[in-house]
Amino acid sequence: MLFSERYGYKKINEALLRENMPEHLRTRIWNVFYNQVFVLTRYRHNFLYKELVETTWDGFFKKPLDELHYYPSYHGRDKIKELFFQLSWYEVYDFIEFFAQFAWESWQKDLKRQVLQEINIVLRQERAPYRIINDIVTPLTSEEEIKEIEKALSVSDKFKPVRDHLEKALRLMSDRKDPDYENSIKESISALESLVQILRGKRGTLGKLIDELNIHPALKEGFRKLYGWASDEEGIRHGKFGEPFDLGFAEARYTLITISAFVNYLIEKLGK
Repeated sequence: MLFSERYGYKKINEALLRENMPEHLRTRIWNVFYNQVFVLTRYRHNFLYKELVETTWDGFFKKPLDELHYYPSYHGRDKIKELFFQLSWYEVYDFIEFFAQFAWESWQKDLKRQVLQEINIVLRQERAPYRIINDIVTPLTSEEEIKEIEKALSVSDKFKPVRDHLEKALRLMSDRKDPDYENSIKESISALESLVQILRGKRGTLGKLIDELNIHPALKEGFRKLYGWASDEEGIRHGKFGEPFDLGFAEARYTLITISAFVNYLIEKLGK
């Protein structure tokens, strides 16, 4: 925290608002794209630069391609910059995800990885309430929690159903326009259920198969209750005495992080 922030001369909470994008944060994100994408690719891989500019202009901004001119070649970049600084706060994050999901060739993935790492550094330095996980801009900021989720999302193909459920849970929770917290929770639980089925080599519900795992009884009981809460329509939508209970980000976040950590634990302990 800088002097002006410590002593109240400068507001420190502006970047912490989830539905907000301070101009300095937007500028720093653009600087990463400018340095790492539009400058480097233009001089080192001009055909990739051209493809990135055209794909962004057509696929993201939905603009006519005949408006772009590549002589001088920086013209397309400047037109993208102009539109970038007109985006709403959530569209800037859409822009990052669009870049992350570009059809990268294998030799280009190092560039993508470096760009996303640098954007994450900017998000952390500016204390933005989002980070990039698995090419998704997500409202998680704890480095330890992010590492647990990233580890669970990188499991081997043997556990692909687990990975698929967790990725869907992350996407549903991180949708900035229309998050679906209830189904995010169910996908997280389904990830654990899939893992237990793989470990035991047979189908069945988490509530039954978890008894067959060689883990502490307290862990079994805790996750059996979590499964019961998530799999029962009344349980996930109602509190202890039957009153309506609105599911939100907090419940989806807790479930995703907890399940990811438990998935990592089970694979390490029993996966072999």
